[in-house]
Amino acid sequence: MNTRNLTQEERYELVLECRRSGLSDYQWLEEHGIRRSTFYKWIHDFRENGYPDIPEPMRQRSPHKPQPQEVIKVDLVPDTGHRIPEPMPLSTGQPVAEIISGRTVIRLTNAVDPALLRTLLAGLGGTM
Repeated sequence: MNTRNLTQEERYELVLECRRSGLSDYQWLEEHGIRRSTFYKWIHDFRENGYPDIPEPMRQRSPHKPQPQEVIKVDLVPDTGHRIPEPMPLSTGQPVAEIISGRTVIRLTNAVDPALLRTLLAGLGGTM
């Protein structure tokens, strides 16, 4: 967000919107594309100029934006007696990667959403 041309009142309204949103400052600022240094400068200036009380920020354990939960379609392969299944041939819409964890096989296509893949890997204890 371009904040240079905002009036003092517009900035004050943004501060109030942030603080009343239920999100941490970090989360709200990330969503609205406002730099933290700019935001806290506004708050400093407002307090020095006698603006009405500015609500305290929400305190949350993590500075990261909460991620919505996603539903993932998983095709389970029947138990093959502890052997690793043969890879599937590459073709349009067919799986191009397999994740095998114990007796669970997860097949992914090239069309997999990267955010979904990150969530899946995090759920399996890995990172991306």
